[in-house]
Amino acid sequence: MKIELGQVQKMLEWLKTKLYLDSIAQNARSRTVKRGQVYRCNFGCGIGSEMQKERPSVIIQNDIANTHSSNTIVIPITHDISTLPCVANITPLTDAEGNVILDGQANASNMMCVSKARLGGFVGSLSNTDMRKIDEAIAKTVGLMGYYSDLTKRLDDKLEYISKIKQARNKAQDELAELRKILELSDDDSLTEQISKIKIALDNNQ
Repeated sequence: MKIELGQVQKMLEWLKTKLYLDSIAQNARSRTVKRGQVYRCNFGCGIGSEMQKERPSVIIQNDIANTHSSNTIVIPITHDISTLPCVANITPLTDAEGNVILDGQANASNMMCVSKARLGGFVGSLSNTDMRKIDEAIAKTVGLMGYYSDLTKRLDDKLEYISKIKQARNKAQDELAELRKILELSDDDSLTEQISKIKIALDNNQ
């Protein structure tokens, strides 16, 4: 096995950084982070094609867990060009001067649970639209898209059923209003009593 000296030095530098991050992990536990926020995250040295170095990363963990856990779940944002379904394009964020401070793609296949100690400076917050795209990418990555598609279809079917019921109710209300008008009934008059009187009168005339 051949090991390059540069790689060894890189690993040793990361080891020093990792020991430091571990020393501040307990204090970092109380750090407040929110879903949708983007921070610089130090991934350190990975193995093979794992995410490495410091990169902007979006928090995807729910805020209850973010409050009580010393860890959070992130997806790194990179400039790797990809059309894979696990990738969501991010709307560029700009500063007050109009300079782009964040752009690229969130690759859900690289989602990772990390200590809050790995998080550096705050970059910005993604829009709800971008987070929905990321949620869809996550669902595709972990094989939940079929499940959500089924839920969406069931929801659409129920909404259509509710719409039909509302239409039938509105039609019935309109017909009742027209009947009251024909019978010259006020809102205080009982339509049921009036119909009963009409029925009795018809029965007596037979």
